[in-house]
Amino acid sequence: MKRSILICNQLAGTERANKIRQIDLKDYIKELKMGLEQSIKIAIELDSKAIYFEYDLDHNWEGAFYICEEYNSLEECDEDWACNWTDDFGGPSFKQFAEIYEENGFDRSNLAIGTTIYLVARTVISCIRALNELPNQITIPLSIAFHDQDPILLKLKFYVLCLHTGALITISMLISIFQNL
Repeated sequence: MKRSILICNQLAGTERANKIRQIDLKDYIKELKMGLEQSIKIAIELDSKAIYFEYDLDHNWEGAFYICEEYNSLEECDEDWACNWTDDFGGPSFKQFAEIYEENGFDRSNLAIGTTIYLVARTVISCIRALNELPNQITIPLSIAFHDQDPILLKLKFYVLCLHTGALITISMLISIFQNL
């Protein structure tokens, strides 16, 4: 997360980074948690292989959960599994992020790129925080990406390890992804 803030500061300026950092994520995390609880319940009932959470940068940061019957690891370079879902339902939207994003778009300028990187990082971290608030451990892989992201870079796998250990691994994975941008 520190790295994404630094990138945002460099590309978009301190004022923009502070504006994004000051947005309260509490309600968004709470809604993500409810969606994750429902997703896990459905995935277990359907004996599904993965959960995929997608959010749309261009439509109010609107999210959706997809319960997938297949799953391929990132190493397999085949993400078609995310298109083969057996159930889906709407997730939370985040209008505050969408409004900031809409000001400059995805990558039209350094301001846009820095903003997008930080908004995406905070979205993924919100999902991790929601997972950490769940009472039970999950063994189903969870992937998160924004709509039309290619490839689905941010895969969050939480196995039988306690969620806190899984979150630490995921945060370091995120940091390494953002360091390579």
